[in-house]
Amino acid sequence: MGPTLETFLGPGRPLILHLTVTGRCQARCEGCINALSFGERRSFAETWECVPERDALALARLIREAGGRPAVVAFYGGEPLLAADRMDAVRKELRARLNGEVVRFMLYTNGELLERTIEGYPELVRDLWLVSVSIDGSEAQHNRFRRGTDLHRIRKNLRVLKAFCAPQVLMWSTLREEASLRDCLGEFLRLHEAGLADYFFWHLIETDRPMADFEAFRQSYLEDLYFLFETYLSWLSRGRILPVLPVNELLFLLLSGIRRGHTGCGVELASNFDLQAGKILPCADLGEDFVLAEIEPSGEIRWQGGNGNLKTLVSYREELGCPECPADFYCGGRCPVLVKNSPERARQYCVLTRNLVMLARETLPEVKRLLSRHGLSPEDLYFPYGYLALFTDVVP
Repeated sequence: MGPTLETFLGPGRPLILHLTVTGRCQARCEGCINALSFGERRSFAETWECVPERDALALARLIREAGGRPAVVAFYGGEPLLAADRMDAVRKELRARLNGEVVRFMLYTNGELLERTIEGYPELVRDLWLVSVSIDGSEAQHNRFRRGTDLHRIRKNLRVLKAFCAPQVLMWSTLREEASLRDCLGEFLRLHEAGLADYFFWHLIETDRPMADFEAFRQSYLEDLYFLFETYLSWLSRGRILPVLPVNELLFLLLSGIRRGHTGCGVELASNFDLQAGKILPCADLGEDFVLAEIEPSGEIRWQGGNGNLKTLVSYREELGCPECPADFYCGGRCPVLVKNSPERARQYCVLTRNLVMLARETLPEVKRLLSRHGLSPEDLYFPYGYLALFTDVVP
């Protein structure tokens, strides 16, 4: 077997710490992952409020115990900017505790409150390395699925953000059965041309039921993927790399012979952590079935020794036939959350992932030719593009 991403990255493999800042959210997005994992928002929102000093102390301990791995603290929710005061308090406390040690901050947001946060907490916004904004396509498609948000307003907020301090912006699209990947890509290209978005990531929604008409979606999705690869080759023919993270990661793995070596986010490795409501979890989206540690009010971490149980999270790999699957080097088993909630949908996604890998393989000879023509290497596809997929969640 070939080398894994973990061995390729070596000591440069980042430590990613997701901090749930609040469970509150002003949006009502169709298929919200928190609602799927935890039920009605009012049943958990109030218990998820971050305690800044406690959580900053725990983050500092985790970073110091990580053996020098580059650390990224990712603010998560709910909508984190509803608790920007808590975010800023964590940031200040952690910077003081680490005393100059390098840590970067990332934000996952629906983009509705960016301008308000810039006005109220400018230093917090200046300290953000990467901002992931949920945009599910053009105005009609986005506003349909992300009720309570408005794409026109989000675009305005992105203009304000880029004029203020120009952090890197990742457009994150969640694709539902009735939605179009091509529509999402089109919106990204418009935002990119306007200088408002730097990178694009998409994934397929996690839900508790299979697709109603899988074959119809598969045909539509395949057409969109063909268009995506055509666009990719058109950019590459001009010596430009289309900043679509999953495509660049997949092509890099094919070109280099490196395999992922774990599920899409590596949850079973317990090498990154989610902090939520005073607990440390391997993945907040799994619910509280797996709690690795409790965080005391003092910030002390009381580990519970449950890491061994994480191997059961990927026991489905044998049942799904992952070891023999031609897409396993890229997929790695995708996501335990989906298998937990809908094994039937997981099998449908297996087919879609194999289709994506098949198209990438078909495109590979032309990619090699164009890379050579423009003096580019496979690593030019990975850094920074494929690398940033580490800060998303699962493969499409």
